[in-house]
Amino acid sequence: MGDRAMAEIKTEDGSLYVYTHWGGYDLPTMAKEAVRVAKPRWDDEYYATRIIVDQLTKEGRDQETGYGLMLQPNAEDGYNHDKPSVVIDLTSQVLTVARDGETSDTSFDEL
Repeated sequence: MGDRAMAEIKTEDGSLYVYTHWGGYDLPTMAKEAVRVAKPRWDDEYYATRIIVDQLTKEGRDQETGYGLMLQPNAEDGYNHDKPSVVIDLTSQVLTVARDGETSDTSFDEL
């Protein structure tokens, strides 16, 4: 049981994947807010990545379960056939959400 989903954070150096066990439905909304919070650092991928991860996992701070970090997309995502249902591309500054067979792209400036 659970509400599993992944977010991919893409940088020039590669990707980091954030897994949520219970927050899959809310992940797109959480990702939009995380990108907004990281706005002062959009041009600094290292800091932006840290801020986004911090925002996406804040509900699980000091807990043993609920969230994970991966360098390969190796977890369940019930919203996009076990591929990341949210892609935060720091290089192109586009947020992509894949849900129910549909994909939508939003530029960071539109968030």
